[in-house]
Amino acid sequence: MGDLEYLFYGLVITCITSLMGVIIGIPLGLAVALGRVKKIPIVSQLLTLYVSFIRSLPLVLLVLWLYFGIPFLGINLDAFVAGSIALAINHSAFISEIWRSAILNFSVEQVEAAKAFGMTQNQAFVRIILPQVWRASLPAIANEITFIVKASPAVGVIGINDLTRRASQLAASNFQPLTMTAIAMLFYILLLFGFTRLTRTIDYRMHQRYELI
Repeated sequence: MGDLEYLFYGLVITCITSLMGVIIGIPLGLAVALGRVKKIPIVSQLLTLYVSFIRSLPLVLLVLWLYFGIPFLGINLDAFVAGSIALAINHSAFISEIWRSAILNFSVEQVEAAKAFGMTQNQAFVRIILPQVWRASLPAIANEITFIVKASPAVGVIGINDLTRRASQLAASNFQPLTMTAIAMLFYILLLFGFTRLTRTIDYRMHQRYELI
């Protein structure tokens, strides 16, 4: 296997772990935000504590704890699963703040108008609130996605051969650190460009669908 091919497989692994972090982290962040906004006794305080704790915890320590600590509870996680979940949990705390800010800034009058037309609270949330909150949150969430990708090398501490780890291995074996890291940097730029284009496409289509242009 050539060096480029070896790095490319690392790029694929980085892409998958980052994508899993995004897919899990966004709805998890929404759930945390809703729990805090609803001011449910005890639950709201616990979720506030969760956000503060996770935001102050280094991602590497969270990765290590999930991979080596959880088995003591009788739950064995694959390295890939542990790394993806750690990314999701870490960034869900930041994403929840984005969701919460958008929800708190949402116009209450629209909810009241929806109820006047016979919508239930859940229907109003799904059809009226969520699409607009998502639209308002998308730029900040897109920015957070770039942080997820750039934080993904943390999973290398539990043996996941992501792009950064493979570049480091090749740099050590080929004695070409500048070349290997430069190629890895290019791959990261391409990956982030892809994610950016995807979020812009989603943003554009939501503009068209909800006529918010």
